Amino acid sequence: MDLRDATHSNTALVVVTVIAVLLHVGIGPQISIFGGRINFMLVLAIVYAFSGNTRSAVIAGFACGLFYDLTASVPVGLMSLLLTIGGFVLSNTPSARVGSSLADASRLSFVYAFVICIVYSLLLLIMGVRSDVMATVFGHGLTSAIITGLVTIPALMFSGVLDGQHHSFSSRGKGSRFKGIK
Repeated sequence: MDLRDATHSNTALVVVTVIAVLLHVGIGPQISIFGGRINFMLVLAIVYAFSGNTRSAVIAGFACGLFYDLTASVPVGLMSLLLTIGGFVLSNTPSARVGSSLADASRLSFVYAFVICIVYSLLLLIMGVRSDVMATVFGHGLTSAIITGLVTIPALMFSGVLDGQHHSFSSRGKGSRFKGIK
């Protein structure tokens, strides 16, 4: 039985999607910290993975990866593959399926961003796109994972996909959730 408010969640997901696409195209390439950049498409794929629907997480992962590949000077299809597989794996974790708190989702998002960014950096090394191992893994991969993980937290909070943000048994209006307090 799904207790989520579908209309609130879908509207918030659309807003987060539009904002992530605009930020990815507008300021994503302009911000670089120690060689790492914020991957707004990875943030969006994480948000869709926590939406509770594996099919939409996989489709969103593929679309986000393809959009990333087409807007950056990297091999087309690499990020699509990683975000598609990663979206499937992340959406099938117990925390994403049942719903989790912000703290649990943040920890899982950091791990997911770390794995995706490091694997992506290593694959760029193997394919010959990058040549310096230290700058690619630590400069690009690790830094991108950290700043992408930090940006994921407000995206998860705003999107409304976390369990703690949309219980159906809430106190709206008068009173509170506690007995005896009015």
